Amino acid sequence: HEATGQNDANAKLITDTTKTVNHTYEVIGEANSILASAVDMETGMRGYLLAGKEAFLAPYTAGKKKFGELVTSLSKTVNDNPAQVKLLSEIKDTIGEWNRNAVEPAIALRQAIGDAKTMDDMADVVAEAKGKVYFDKFRDQIATFIGRETKLMNERQAFADDTTNDAFNMIVGGIILAVLIAL
Repeated sequence: HEATGQNDANAKLITDTTKTVNHTYEVIGEANSILASAVDMETGMRGYLLAGKEAFLAPYTAGKKKFGELVTSLSKTVNDNPAQVKLLSEIKDTIGEWNRNAVEPAIALRQAIGDAKTMDDMADVVAEAKGKVYFDKFRDQIATFIGRETKLMNERQAFADDTTNDAFNMIVGGIILAVLIAL
């Protein structure tokens, strides 16, 4: 009876560990979605700056909305990890600064230029690459977030493997012991 109780405990431990590994996979997937939504924002902004057509802002607008939703959702998902929640807050701040200090001024300038023949001012803004520093920082932050989650997932996976091996060894040992007792 004691062996059965231990086997049940091992099975629960394996199940719980598998759930945490799957959870980490989902977190990494959501972090990659945050990155994709920010890239959509950047793509829409660049398209608008080049073409000057409002329709080109659609990816920017959709990406901005999705980015906010994903950061909020992921913050709730990882609420048991304060360092990751803090990093997500910093990521949100970085993209907010990028919007305020690089994107919105560039879009306003492009709107002011309109269909004018000269794009010299717009070319100067693009050449300054003011947004690059923010976007580079954002990419580093996302990489750090994903790196932490990957490390956590690897640790959980190693623990699951060790637990599975321990359970297997215990079962084999129990069978051998039962055979010896039967003999």
